[in-house]
Amino acid sequence: MNPICLGLEVAILGARLCFGEPQLQRVTIPICPVTTPRDRDFQRRLAADLKAAQPNSAVEGALSEWLSLRDQARACRVLPP
Repeated sequence: MNPICLGLEVAILGARLCFGEPQLQRVTIPICPVTTPRDRDFQRRLAADLKAAQPNSAVEGALSEWLSLRDQARACRVLPP
């Protein structure tokens, strides 16, 4: 190995020991999903479908999940920058 390269490695190691490893800062940028408002007619049809569905049906589960996602999207948009 070339002595100059070895000297450079020793210098870098010394700098790391003196100053520590560089710490990268993590930046989190929230990406808020967008939900589409539904008109009254759609809401009425959805309510009728939900009433007609069996208890614990897929419709009920999907609607529950959508409502949770909608609430999360609303909360995300309220977060300060």
